[in-house]
Amino acid sequence: MSNQVYPIESYKFSSNDAVLFDANIWLYIYGPPSHISNQYRYAYTLGLRRIRGAGCRILIDALVLSEFINAYARFFYNKLPSSIKPAEFKIFRNSADFKPVAEQIAKRARKILEKSEPTKNRFEPAQMGVILSLYAGGEADFNDQILAELCRLNDLKLVTHDADFSAANLTILTANPRLLG
Repeated sequence: MSNQVYPIESYKFSSNDAVLFDANIWLYIYGPPSHISNQYRYAYTLGLRRIRGAGCRILIDALVLSEFINAYARFFYNKLPSSIKPAEFKIFRNSADFKPVAEQIAKRARKILEKSEPTKNRFEPAQMGVILSLYAGGEADFNDQILAELCRLNDLKLVTHDADFSAANLTILTANPRLLG
């Protein structure tokens, strides 16, 4: 099987579709305001609405939620003025200043959970061995490989903006021109 990549803006969803959103998509939809393109934020927010309107299943994996939460927290840490920015992220994370940030992140993460259902991981040791071998060879990101395998095992379409999935042998829905081209 080779990649099948479709623009999320024009893909015809059906109630039989099941999708897994990559963390970068949840960041476009529910992440902090940043340098990200409003064009992509709009494309993925509209895609989510269309997916829900078609009655598709939206799945979430703990790995994706973890990436969303960690990226969101690091965004705030990286935006702190150097005059008040702690030397290490963990110092910030353990400070009183982080509490309102953590509350905001948890609120957004709950929105994701409200719109999705948990995946069922069924990884065999042999599959993990292959994933670890590819990772050890410097050929692929470990988390991306896990998500790709999760999609293959559960017949899920992956909604992502990450061009690293260009050779993952998946059905991909995206607004990223590098994946579409």
